[in-house]
Amino acid sequence: MSAGIVDIATAKPGRTIDNDHFEPIGLTDEWIRRRTGIVSRSWLPDDAPLAEVAAEACAPIVSRMTDPLSVGALIIVSTTPEQRLPGVAQRVAHLAGLGPSVLTFDMNAACCGFVYGLISGLALCDAGQARSVLVCAVEAMSRMVDRTDGRTAFLFADGCASVLLENRAEFTGFRQVAGCDGTQDGLIRETDAGGIHLDGPQVFVHAVRRMAESAQYLFDHGPAPTVLVGHQANARILEQVRGIVAPLGVRFVNRIENVANTSSASIPLAFAEELDAGSLPTAGRLGAVAYGAGEAWGGVSVDYRVPDATNP
Repeated sequence: MSAGIVDIATAKPGRTIDNDHFEPIGLTDEWIRRRTGIVSRSWLPDDAPLAEVAAEACAPIVSRMTDPLSVGALIIVSTTPEQRLPGVAQRVAHLAGLGPSVLTFDMNAACCGFVYGLISGLALCDAGQARSVLVCAVEAMSRMVDRTDGRTAFLFADGCASVLLENRAEFTGFRQVAGCDGTQDGLIRETDAGGIHLDGPQVFVHAVRRMAESAQYLFDHGPAPTVLVGHQANARILEQVRGIVAPLGVRFVNRIENVANTSSASIPLAFAEELDAGSLPTAGRLGAVAYGAGEAWGGVSVDYRVPDATNP
């Protein structure tokens, strides 16, 4: 018996921002598509509380559980917290209908946050410290970016996705690899003036290498994933990673077109879109790899068996 993913839900409230939105700052739809593969992205209303958005993605999972009190931990992953104190996790637990005995905490590992959150939640389940764990990645990157900056404004998006982890007899053990290098913290960082500094050429090289290495580790230390989802940062990065892992014969997910760079939420959002479209079976083994500010990177391979979205 081991832990795996048994449910998934998403929330992308707000408005859809097409590439034409950025014409006033000198960017064209053709240029953005060619450079990033992004066609549209979701932006939350500026006054939408993150806790309510996160609860919107957690509540459907809780409602489908026969025993919501069995959730032993709720991990809220976000690069864009609204406040330092208190954390958002406790409020989400209340709004989502969880009991008062749940362990809750917030986590920030930038774009690698969902991978870090999965590793933490799976470890809690496998150690017998929690019967089930909710991992929720919620982001409002549109509030963090300088919307007049033609280098970054078009890249980032908002959204939320949650997964439920449980121990089941049919699941095999998860595999994980993770690391960080604090000497590279200047590659992606928040600026003093507001906005995000991104060293594009260096980030491209580091992201491709770290995600490809993480994927290779997961395949070398099987069971091998049947589907691989990389952080949806940029279509060119994803295609570079796809080319490197192609010999591994895995289904590779690229949903950057309408997901955009949703930081920690991009992997579960892309995974959910692929499931909702019927492009993936409802049971298999997910490989998730990511690279983000910090710099932080990692990968996790985990079994999943989720409800059929096309036949609820």
